[in-house]
Amino acid sequence: MTTRITKLKLGRKGRWSVAAAIVAVGVASASLAVAQAPQEPDGSGGGGGAPITTTCGPNLGSTVITRSSPSTTTAVAPQRLPGAVKTFVIPNGGSRCIKVLFTAETACGPSAASDYCYVQALIDGQPMNPDGAGFQVMDSEDPSASAHAYEWVKHVDGPGQHTVEIEWRVLNAATLFYADDWTMDVQVHQ
Repeated sequence: MTTRITKLKLGRKGRWSVAAAIVAVGVASASLAVAQAPQEPDGSGGGGGAPITTTCGPNLGSTVITRSSPSTTTAVAPQRLPGAVKTFVIPNGGSRCIKVLFTAETACGPSAASDYCYVQALIDGQPMNPDGAGFQVMDSEDPSASAHAYEWVKHVDGPGQHTVEIEWRVLNAATLFYADDWTMDVQVHQ
């Protein structure tokens, strides 16, 4: 079997036309690749940072809150999970390391949209670590209930009363976020 190669003779105008076509295809391909750039798996635009190390001292106490009745939300803006709030007091001149362990039976969806269901822990309205910037997925694309967990930590300076809470939300208002049989363990450390 022989392969025949045909040589195409192009004038100056033809060479410029071919070059322009190659550039146009390259630009179109790059534009399409950028337009189709995938989101992060949690639905966020990406980001992240270096690991944060928080050293806690001895455990001074723990309060465990549980709820065995279901709650649901379709809220896109973060809101407090019903009952998931705890206050604690730091004495004058003190500081504390706070750990929050949250476990829940959850389901997320189904809808025709991308189903992402998020949670975050806050102290005095500020995110605890890890701070997922509102994109910590508790569940996604799964209408059947299953167990999930998160743990957060934050060092708090300053005397007085402080509040820890769990917020939840969805990415798309067509998504139903279901939470049941949850536990919120708030640990206060030196």
